Amino acid sequence: MLKNVRCNVEDYRVLHDGVQVEDVTKADLPQISRSTTQVKATGMLMDVDMPNWFHFEAMELGISHNNGNNCSRFAMPRAHNIEMRVARQNYSVTKGDMDLELVKVRARVVHKSTEKGSVETNNPLGSNEKFSVLRYEEEIAGEIVTLIDSMAGRLIINGVDYSDQMTSILD
Repeated sequence: MLKNVRCNVEDYRVLHDGVQVEDVTKADLPQISRSTTQVKATGMLMDVDMPNWFHFEAMELGISHNNGNNCSRFAMPRAHNIEMRVARQNYSVTKGDMDLELVKVRARVVHKSTEKGSVETNNPLGSNEKFSVLRYEEEIAGEIVTLIDSMAGRLIINGVDYSDQMTSILD
């Protein structure tokens, strides 16, 4: 039986280098895909794309906004620290009540592109920013559930530090 059902995002806030960015309409979180190696061996009936545990495809983060206060900071040609604080509805099936839980997404990113949008009636003249992700972290209810840091070589999934396992094997 289900214990909890995560429902709607009730509200969110986006910070850029610790400063709140206003009028963000949407954030597109990255797709996390491991690179694969095609394995072929005598006796195998088919080739297998074997995922590499410690190597991921490039990740992209997107932010759409209506050019509100501090949005112009996104396009600066340097690394950026983005934090998203999300209030998500959490329905407890066992208790029969609803509460909110905090989800934080933190990313160190480098600006790739700005799509300036269209000029049209009833359009607020928004923009779409695309970033290359250097570090991605997801925290739910105070616990880090995902940490992928390309430059530091850190990988944590559901509280297990796989980078420590790699280090201990090689020592």
